[in-house]
Amino acid sequence: MSGPLRVLVLGGTGEARSLCAALARLPQIAATVSLAGVTRSPARYDLPTRRGGFGGVEGLTQYLVAQRIEALIDATHPFATAIAKNAAAAARVTGIPQLKLLRPSWRPRENERWLVVPDLASAATAIPSGARVFLATGHGSARRFRAPTGAAIILRVIDTPDGMNTPQSWTILAERPPFSVESELATFRKYGITHLVARNSGGAGGRTKLDAAAALGVEVVMVARPEPPAGIVAVDSVAGALVWLDAVAREAGSRLDTPRGD
Repeated sequence: MSGPLRVLVLGGTGEARSLCAALARLPQIAATVSLAGVTRSPARYDLPTRRGGFGGVEGLTQYLVAQRIEALIDATHPFATAIAKNAAAAARVTGIPQLKLLRPSWRPRENERWLVVPDLASAATAIPSGARVFLATGHGSARRFRAPTGAAIILRVIDTPDGMNTPQSWTILAERPPFSVESELATFRKYGITHLVARNSGGAGGRTKLDAAAALGVEVVMVARPEPPAGIVAVDSVAGALVWLDAVAREAGSRLDTPRGD
């Protein structure tokens, strides 16, 4: 391999940031991270960063070829289905090795009882009239979730995008994670929450709302995680991603055993 291995990371998660921090210390890697640009002020990454979409499969394919990318790692949100499908298709077209970094999903603990549903529409039908619902499914759910008559909806978003269309009766909380169990308890108590609607995103940070719901007896309606694209190698940790990348580098005539810095 002549020169460092050129890697594109599709980011937007805590796992992506951790992976990028590790890649920044490897002299055999020349990595770039791409963010969709949905969040106005995303957390800082330790790698060169591009923002905005690619323009579908064709645009991503053109980028991979133009930038001579040799490995593609999709570390986007488990529910970011569009970019996951585009990444898989572009990797097939170009023949570039691709990995999906997918954190483990949540499982109900002994004191938790969830109603698992396939989508937001099904979640809405599970909500009784008069419920007070904490909707922890992001701003995109505003156009998909149709609340039952008489239910009060509290929607939490990181940013309030321009043109976000929500009913006037909804309460919008623009708050940035992480959230502690204590802060989630305070929020649920403040708004008298009876039901929590969440997507099964996984991850330690997001689980605090589930712990708070369990402590208060709040009913949980959990939207099941979509299946990742078929035929893509997947790992559930940054360590696993580095092992995969080392194998790719070895195929190209190098190895990832000399970290840069401390």
